[in-house]
Amino acid sequence: MEKNVIVLGLGRFGYAVATKLFEKGIYVTAVDSNYKKVEKIANFVSSAAQGDITEEVAMKSLGINNYDVAIIATGTDIEASIEATLICKDSGVDKVIAKATSQSHARILKKIGADQIVYPELDTGERLARSLAGSNLLELVQFSNDFSLIEIKAHEDWIGKSLIELDFRKAYKMNVVAFERDGQMLMDIDPSTYIRNHKKIVLIYSRVFIILFLSSLLETLAFHAY
Repeated sequence: MEKNVIVLGLGRFGYAVATKLFEKGIYVTAVDSNYKKVEKIANFVSSAAQGDITEEVAMKSLGINNYDVAIIATGTDIEASIEATLICKDSGVDKVIAKATSQSHARILKKIGADQIVYPELDTGERLARSLAGSNLLELVQFSNDFSLIEIKAHEDWIGKSLIELDFRKAYKMNVVAFERDGQMLMDIDPSTYIRNHKKIVLIYSRVFIILFLSSLLETLAFHAY
């Protein structure tokens, strides 16, 4: 039996999900309160409608109860995603997939009935990080909503330079929290320490600045490859 999917919210994530599902032969209805967004996607989905996803009457007029899957694609407006999730669950949608922007946001969505939570920004950021850094990236771990740790091999351009010279904080808004010496990771960091060959460095960063750092690394790698 063919599944019917409704995508609520047509930002970049919602647009991408709706059009990709449609390309795979799935019946997709795309909904947003912004008419321009609805108009933009209209030719690339089964149907598109302008509507307030937080209004139960509007959603029922779209036949929300007839859909097998609802994807709550709005994330920046947390209240809207909560309201939309509640409406979908109360209307009997079999599966509700909701976008979350943080762990706390996800917990709320789960408590009110969301069947699956996705973190597109985080997932995309990690995939991009690995594709940009390649084999240099050893580990990337999120430990809060805003900050993560990255363990990376020292690039050859860093060899022979001190942490003061490299100045990760100024260049990339990152702090070095540990480095490898003689096979051990040390957290007692002396800014005058020089980077040795194949040394591993652990940095703490805000997700806002990770792309700046990895893009810069990619440019360096590309330059040397050329």
